[in-house]
Amino acid sequence: MTASPSPFYGSSEDPFLACKELAAAKNANLYRAAMRLNGARQRFFLAAYASMRVIDDIVDDGFLEKSDAERDNLRNDTLDIIDRWQDQIEAAKVMADNPWPDVGPLPAPVYEALTLTLGESDLSVDPWVKLADALRKDVAEDPLDEWEDFITYCEGATAAPASIFVYLLAARYDDEIGYISSLTASPLYHARDMAIFCYVIHILRDLPVDIKGPDRLVTIPGEILLAADISIGEIRNAIGQKNYDQLNQLGTYLLEKAWEHFETGQVRSAELLAILGPEETDTLSRLFSVYIELAALMDAGYGAFLADRAEIIRETADNSLPDLPPAATGKTDRSLPAGHDDDNDDRVSDKGDSGSSS
Repeated sequence: MTASPSPFYGSSEDPFLACKELAAAKNANLYRAAMRLNGARQRFFLAAYASMRVIDDIVDDGFLEKSDAERDNLRNDTLDIIDRWQDQIEAAKVMADNPWPDVGPLPAPVYEALTLTLGESDLSVDPWVKLADALRKDVAEDPLDEWEDFITYCEGATAAPASIFVYLLAARYDDEIGYISSLTASPLYHARDMAIFCYVIHILRDLPVDIKGPDRLVTIPGEILLAADISIGEIRNAIGQKNYDQLNQLGTYLLEKAWEHFETGQVRSAELLAILGPEETDTLSRLFSVYIELAALMDAGYGAFLADRAEIIRETADNSLPDLPPAATGKTDRSLPAGHDDDNDDRVSDKGDSGSSS
């Protein structure tokens, strides 16, 4: 069994430190929640999240932000990069040599970290493949006309990454066996609807920021815009002029859709919580609480929410997912051999099943 070094106390050559730098850059709620897990599961999360962050940033910043002419020139190259990224993920799963060591896109430390986690687990590469498919839709600039188009996109862009977090909540690490999950259904089954709920709330939360970019970065289906009788340009103008109440109808339609997925997600989350320990239950509940609180405030009036947006975001995240002191984050003791946890209860039973960004 190849040892897994600590993401916190290794040298500058420690692959998990490189992953942590990538994962921590945006201090997303999912990252904050994952840092409440123990050391072995943090390592896996950091490797997975960093590997996804790399390709997502390439598509968002290196392609979607470009002009029409630049995107036309970059489209095929960007699709090739996604293909190479998927090749690297699939090779890391079987702990093979990096198939693209010189042209990436996964940096060598991230690739190594992934081989030491995904490669030593019973998790499949499905979440990464689904993300790759969603990113190919981004690059192809496939329109999101109907709500079902949006859901198909979400299953790769948000539910698949979230399913890795669900996997880790139910996983245990053993020096001889690696990572084994106790789930009897796929992680995507448990993650899908709550991830979609959270993503819709995320879209509403960050609309004032996203609307500053190109229209293609605003992932609201045309069906919803038509129902709310508003265009992207009108959204941009309303936000620019701080006429937030003009967006109340849009908020109402999106929130109705979000709560529908919340209801299904709650049922599937309850099934998940039934097999989790108290610490994992607390972590998942805290993550959900951030988005449930935001959604409730939006329900009271989306325009009013936008008027106080910055303060609300800060308070909800700090209340539910406060930064933990170093002693509480499950970091690996430097005196322990790499790959060991200071949580002696985190051991694998002989049960386990199946596989897997805000």
